[in-house]
Amino acid sequence: MTHMSFQLSDNLPLCSRCSGPLISACQMPQRDAFGRPITLELCEVCDTGNTAAGALLRFFTSGGGNETARAPEGAWLMVEFQKEVMAAHGYVLVEKPTAKPAYPRYSGGSPLGRG
Repeated sequence: MTHMSFQLSDNLPLCSRCSGPLISACQMPQRDAFGRPITLELCEVCDTGNTAAGALLRFFTSGGGNETARAPEGAWLMVEFQKEVMAAHGYVLVEKPTAKPAYPRYSGGSPLGRG
């Protein structure tokens, strides 16, 4: 999974789509086709209708960001939001495999010679 880091800030930029206030802005390590950094912007006005962004907005507005018991839910919603925005830029988040693939046992004849 792509590494993301977060910083709290009282000085977020304005939304690049509507110039309204942002709830969060995360810069991804990937760059777009023009070499510019991709910023995941979460805006209450622009993102309410989007599936993952809308769910993340509901999480924050319901107070989920202040409850440690809901941290796994928030982390999952953030990854889903990341996938949604990255897909809009033409990227797909690829999960790392959790286990090595199982190879079949060798069932051939005895090896020739000495090892």
